[in-house]
Amino acid sequence: MMLLTIFSFIGVDAWSSAAWLGYGVLAGVVVALALSSHRWLLLYLFGGMVYWLSVEVIQNILSGRPTLSELSEWHSYVIAIGISWLPLAVWILYRALRYDDVSQSVSQQRELEAARYVEHTPVYDDDYQPRFH
Repeated sequence: MMLLTIFSFIGVDAWSSAAWLGYGVLAGVVVALALSSHRWLLLYLFGGMVYWLSVEVIQNILSGRPTLSELSEWHSYVIAIGISWLPLAVWILYRALRYDDVSQSVSQQRELEAARYVEHTPVYDDDYQPRFH
């Protein structure tokens, strides 16, 4: 009974045979992918859906504001995508400043450590004593 309610809500009675075939193939592919060893691809699929849903929410918020209501739908989508990229830009900036690739003192220390070791020589601890002399 619940499925009939869901299908009547979607408007299944108006679907053509091509729509039934297309959605059936899509459902089959998703089920086959979920049962295969490549089910991690579903994370990309659902992640993309969640991302676009967030863009849609931001766009609806922007188009609902009275100060931005004169923007066209295309402009509000572009602004929404730009706003959705802000957390990514902040994360990249944080990672770049957090890690030592940006720091000059750490890169100089790495160069000194690399120059200390000669290629093809074993690297031992400071307290290493060979067993045979």
